[in-house]
Formats: sequence, structure tokens, C-alpha cells
Amino acid sequence: MTRNFIAAGALLACFSSAQAAEPVVRVLNWADYFAPNTLHDFQQETGIRVIYDVMDSSEVLEAKLMTGGSGYDLIFPGDTVAERLARAGSLQPLVREQLQHYADVSAGLRALHAQYPQSQAATVPYTWGSIGITFNAEQVAKRIANPPLASLDLLFKPEYAAKLADCGISVVDSPDEVLAVALNYLGRDPRSGQADDLRAAEQLLLKLRPYVRKFQSQPVTELVNGDLCVSLGYSGDAIQAQRAAVEAGRTADFQYRLPKEGTTVWMDTMAIPKDAPHPEAAYALINFLMRPERMAEITNFTGYPTANGKAQALIDPQLANNPDIYPSAEAYQRLIPGQDIPLKVMRKRLRTWNSIKTARAD
Repeated sequence: MTRNFIAAGALLACFSSAQAAEPVVRVLNWADYFAPNTLHDFQQETGIRVIYDVMDSSEVLEAKLMTGGSGYDLIFPGDTVAERLARAGSLQPLVREQLQHYADVSAGLRALHAQYPQSQAATVPYTWGSIGITFNAEQVAKRIANPPLASLDLLFKPEYAAKLADCGISVVDSPDEVLAVALNYLGRDPRSGQADDLRAAEQLLLKLRPYVRKFQSQPVTELVNGDLCVSLGYSGDAIQAQRAAVEAGRTADFQYRLPKEGTTVWMDTMAIPKDAPHPEAAYALINFLMRPERMAEITNFTGYPTANGKAQALIDPQLANNPDIYPSAEAYQRLIPGQDIPLKVMRKRLRTWNSIKTARAD
């Protein structure tokens, strides 16, 4: 009996040890930011189990990483968030020799990546896009004759916004990006922290505020359900909304427009936290994701352009040839890169944003 107990205990210890040694990678990312088969195929190929946590804002990711001990192995911060995290020492420098497809990053994304000196050595470009107008074409046409679809006038001029209020307007919950778009629209420095500039942006956005139904980063479900008809947000929203509508058997025509006045361009990246428990598994996932065929699958599903230049030929032509998703060289000149804003300026802009969000909407 004693020996049996010892044998059973030894067997349990071995089992527990095998469980503890199970290869795993814990990921923090946006919802629906991979193709449906991406993680399954990675697990099948490598035997590494993926634990996937979803973030609903960049602020959540930043807060988790700044405090340390997050337990994540791979995160997907936006460019300016990555810059702040790297400056704070929250990211580990990446070993380029371990990145199998870094050379495939397109020249344009390399140039954008180079504008972030703090995080360049700690991140890999993943996808990119812009802030613009996603809309239900039929619902907008019912309310406005000849609507200025390619202009921010559609939202920033109350005579248009008021006509869209009943079908629902949302604004991406991103103070830095929305304030940059508003300031640029007003002909001011998009990254300004000057009181008169922020006051002007606040006044502009407060005119829109009565007609805003929601501030959120992912409006796809509400667009498909008919709770929204216009959203100032990310360039992939229209593609995702159109796909979700088809899957739900609903008739809708969702489109996206790059504002002619100019707007922000952003880049999401892959990074490994400084205290990641399983960095080797993180490298394995990065290399898997950066394969051209995988990045093409992800772009075709999410609607966001890939950083991988070799994937371009594999992308759905309707997406790759869409000038609002893949801007022309001329349009690209009107795009505003992100910037690592000093903390003092960031606080001023955040106070302005909170004032806009908490203003009464009626």
C-alpha cells in the first residue's frame, strides 16, 4: 500500500510537471485581429497553446504593461503606445536574427517604423490604417442628398450630423487620434497642447456631441445591427461590418472614406514585454504571423493593410486596389503619423477629451 501511494504520488508529480511544462503563449490583442484559422493553425503546427485576451482600448494595454508582471508574452500596441512602453523600459529589444520575415516589411512601413526611435528596436510592424468615415450608404442617402462622404464636413458640420443622429453616429474612443483629426481639420497643429488650439477642437467636437450615440473603438456589431449608420473610426471597420452583415444574412452596403482634409495614419505592432514568461513562444508566433500567406489571410479578414510587402500579391484585389484603404502616394501625403506626445501635453489633451465625452448629449 505504501509503495502504491508513493508510485501514485510520483505519477501525479510527473503529470503536474508535464502540465507546467506545456508550451504556451499568452497574447493581448484586439478582438478579431487574426483570421479565423490563424491561432488554430499555429497551435497545430507548433504544439504551443495560445491564451488569447482581448483589450478594448489602448489605455488598457498600456496600464497593464506599465505596472509590470502582466504575464503576457506577446502584445499588439499601437505605434505611440509602443513608444511610451519602450521609453518606460516595459518592452524587451528584439533579436533581429530571430525574426525570420522582418526583411519582408514594406519600404513604406519601414519608413513609418523609423519615426519611432524608442520602440523601433522592440517592435515589428503588424498592420496599419487610418482614421476615417465608415457608413451605411443606404441609410446616409435616405437622410442627405449628395452627402459629402469623403469629407469630415459630414460629421463636423451640424447641418449634416443632425440628419444622421436618428440612425446613429459613433466616434472612436481615442483622444489622441480624434483631437489630431479635429485640429488638422481646423488648420492647426494636430498634436498641439496649446490652450487655444484645444479649446477650438473642443468647440468643434461639442457641436458634434449632441448627435453622438457612442464613443467606442469597435463599432462593427452596432453597424450591422442597425444601431449606427456612421462611425468616425478605423479603416478596417467597413470591411468587417460588410462581412458580418453577409454572414448574418442582412442587406447592407458599408463603405469607408479617407477624409480629403487629411487624417491620422497609425501602425499596430507586435512586441514582447520585458518580463514575458515565454519569449521563445512569442518569437514563434511572430514568425508564424509574418509569413506572407498568413498576413494576407489576416488582411483579407480584418480589412487592415499588412506590413508585409510580399503579402500584397495575395490580398483580395477589391481591398488592395481600394484607394481609401491603400492610399495613393498623393493621399498618403495628407496622412498624419503618430507622435509620442510629452506627458504634460497628453494630460491636457485627455482633459479636453473627457470634457467632450462627458458633455450632455441632449
